[in-house]
Amino acid sequence: MLPKEEELFTFANEMPAPKQPDLPAWRILIVDDEPDVHEATRFALKEQRILGRPLELCSAYSAQEAKRILADEAEFACILLDVVMETSSSGLELISYIRETLQQTSTRIVLRTGQPGYAPEVAVIEKYDVNDYKSKDELTRTRLITTLTASLRSYEQIRSILSHDESLNQFIASSRELFCEHDVDNYAAELIKQLSNILGVESSGAVCTYDRDRDQFELLAATGRYHQTSMEIGHSLPESVCQQLKAATQTQTHALDEDFILLSLQPPHSHELYIYLDFGRKASPLDLHLIDLFCSSAPVGYDNAWLFEQMAEQAYCDPLTKLPNRAGFQKELARAVKLGNPFFLIHTDIDNFQEVNDGLGYPLGNEALVTIAHHLQEIFGEQALYGRNSSDTFCVAIFQPHQSTMSLYMRHLEASLESTFNVMGYELPLSLTSGIVRFPDHGKDADTLLQNVGIALKHAKKHQRAGYTEFGQEFEQQLQRRLQVASELRHCVERNELQLYYQPQICLKDQKVIGAEALVRWIKDGKMIPPGEFISTAETSGFIVPMGYWILEEACNEQIRWHTELGLQLKVAVNVSVRQLKDPSFIGRLDDILRRTGIDAKCLELEVTESMMMENSRDLRKILQLIRQRGLSIALDDFGTGYSSLSHLQELPINLLKIDRSFISKVTKSEEDRAITSLMIKTGELLKLRVIAEGIEEAYQHEELIKLGCHEAQGYHYSRPLSKADFMALLQEYPELESS
Repeated sequence: MLPKEEELFTFANEMPAPKQPDLPAWRILIVDDEPDVHEATRFALKEQRILGRPLELCSAYSAQEAKRILADEAEFACILLDVVMETSSSGLELISYIRETLQQTSTRIVLRTGQPGYAPEVAVIEKYDVNDYKSKDELTRTRLITTLTASLRSYEQIRSILSHDESLNQFIASSRELFCEHDVDNYAAELIKQLSNILGVESSGAVCTYDRDRDQFELLAATGRYHQTSMEIGHSLPESVCQQLKAATQTQTHALDEDFILLSLQPPHSHELYIYLDFGRKASPLDLHLIDLFCSSAPVGYDNAWLFEQMAEQAYCDPLTKLPNRAGFQKELARAVKLGNPFFLIHTDIDNFQEVNDGLGYPLGNEALVTIAHHLQEIFGEQALYGRNSSDTFCVAIFQPHQSTMSLYMRHLEASLESTFNVMGYELPLSLTSGIVRFPDHGKDADTLLQNVGIALKHAKKHQRAGYTEFGQEFEQQLQRRLQVASELRHCVERNELQLYYQPQICLKDQKVIGAEALVRWIKDGKMIPPGEFISTAETSGFIVPMGYWILEEACNEQIRWHTELGLQLKVAVNVSVRQLKDPSFIGRLDDILRRTGIDAKCLELEVTESMMMENSRDLRKILQLIRQRGLSIALDDFGTGYSSLSHLQELPINLLKIDRSFISKVTKSEEDRAITSLMIKTGELLKLRVIAEGIEEAYQHEELIKLGCHEAQGYHYSRPLSKADFMALLQEYPELESS
C-alpha cells in the first residue's frame, strides 16, 4: 500500500468549484414526557448547524411512542432521552431496547433527567452505552450544542469505522469470487461492479487494456451509461474519456477527479489495465484506502483470468488451423445442444492424407490441412461451428434445420473438390469422406452426437469413399446390438458360455494332422453366436484381453490332453490381437500360462495379422521377439492382404506365413492369380519360413497347392472347426486326412 495520497493519485486539473449541495441533516430524536422540554430544545437548536450539517428534530412523548418511531424509521444519529417517564426506569429500559432488540449500536444517547440523583450518574454511565448524563438544568443552549457536537462527532466516527469494516468485508468477499472468474471479459465487468460497490457509487464505467508495443486499446467491459453494443473504444466511450485514457498511458499513474476515477494498473504478465469509473463526489480518506486495496488485488486477479484464458486456448485450440481442437469443439457443441435448436453435425476425413505427408513431407501436409480448414469455412459460412477433431479429420456443426438445404451444402462441397488445391506450388487432388448426424434425432448430447457421427463416417469410408453417409436407424440398431453384446460378453467366461473349436491343420506332403487352430465360439442361451458378431465388439470394448487369456490357457490345456491321452505332440495355433499384445502384463501372463499348463512351448503358435504388423511393427516387434525367446512359433496371418515388403518380412520375428483365403479361392482362375499365390509360397521359401494356406474348400485347390510347393493347409475341404470332443474323435479315427 502506498503511504501518501499524492503517490496514489494524480489529481485532475482544478476547475471552478461548483456549489456544494447541502449535506444530509443529522436526525435527532427527543424523548421526554414534558412538552415544555421539547419546545425548549427546538428553540435552542433552531437553525443550528453542527459539523456543517443542519439538524432534523423528531419528538416522542413516551418510551412506548419512541419504540414505535425507532422501529419504523431510519436510524437516528443521536437521542436526547429523559430517564423518568411512564415509570421510573422507562428511559433506561428504552436504552436496552435500542441496543439489544434493535441492535442500533451506532446511535449516540444523551440522558437528561429532571430528578438529579434518582439514577446515580456513575452507575448509569458504567452500565449503559450512553454518551452523557446531564440534568435538564445543566443543559444550557451552549452546553446542549457542545454535548450534541461531541455525540454527533462520535456517531460519525463509529459510522465511518463500521462503513470501513463493511467495505472491507464486501471487498474480501467479492475478491474471493473474482479470483474464481477465469473469463477475462467477465472479470473486467466484475471489476467495475466491485469498485463501485465498495465506494458506494453507481456501476458506470469501463475497463480496457493497452498494448504499448502496438499503441492499441482493447475495451473489455463497459457498464452503465458507457454500455454499448460496439466494443470499439472510440464508439463506446466519449471523447473526454478517451483523452483521459490516453493521458494516463503517458503518466502511468491514477487520476482522481470529483467526476471520475481512472486507475492505471500493471498486471504481472499481461498488458496494462485501465479502469474508468464515474464518481461524483470528493474522495474521503476511507475511499482512498479502499481504492488502494483494490489496486493491490485487481491486477493479480486479472492476470489470473488472463493466464487461465491462455491455458484454455492451448487446451482447446488447434495451433495449426486456429480452430477448436477435439476438446474445444466438444465444449462448443455442448453449448449448442443446450440451446436446443436443430442442427446438423458433419465429421469429415481427408482421404489418403497420410500419402500426402509421406510423399511430400509434413510441412506441405500441414499447409494442406490449413487449406482444407479454410475451404470448409468458405463452403459452410461464418455461422457454422468448426473444429479439428484429429490429425486429418474436421467437424462442422451447421445450424440449418432443413434436410434439403443440407443436401445442397454437401453437393456444393463435393463439386468444389473436383478441382485441385494449390498448396506450396503443388496441385493436390484432395477428396473428403463425411458422416452426418442430426440433432436431436441422432443424439441428445454432444458425446452421443460425436459417437454417432463417427459411426456414420466409418460407414462412409467403407462404402462411400469421397462421399457422405447420414446416420440412420439401422446404424442405431447396430450400435444398440453392439452395446448389448459388449454388456453380455463381460459375463460369458464366468457363465462358461465360451467354447473352443479346433480346425485341423495338415501337412500337404503326407496328409497327416500336424495341429489345429483354436477358434472361439460363444454359446448363448443354447444358440451359437457367429464370431463376426462379437469378436470386433470384444476388441473395441477391451474385453478381448481377458477373453484372450482364457482362450490361450484353454487351448494349451487341450493340447496337453492330446498328448497325454493320444500320445500326439500336435501344435495348437491361437489368434492374438494387437490389444492383447499391448497389454503391459501380456508376457507375464503368458509365462504363467506356460508354467501352469506345462505345455511344450514348441507346440504353441501365436497368429498375428499382417495389417496389425504393418501398423504397429516397431512396438510389436519387441514383444514378438520376447515371445520367440520362449520357444513359441509366430505365424503372420492373412498374408497378402497387407503391403509387407520383402525387407520388412525379413525383419519380423516370425516362423510361418499364412496365405489369406481370398488368394486360395482364385488360385486356378487365371495364370495371374496362380502366379501371385506361387510368389507368396516362394517368398516363404526364400525367407526360410513355413507356408500354410487357409480356406481350402475344393480338391483342385488342394492339388494346386501341392504343385506350388505349399507346406501346410486348413479348410472345409479337410474338416470344419470341431468341438474338442469331436476333434479328439477325429484324431483317434483319422490320424491322416485324405483329400476327398
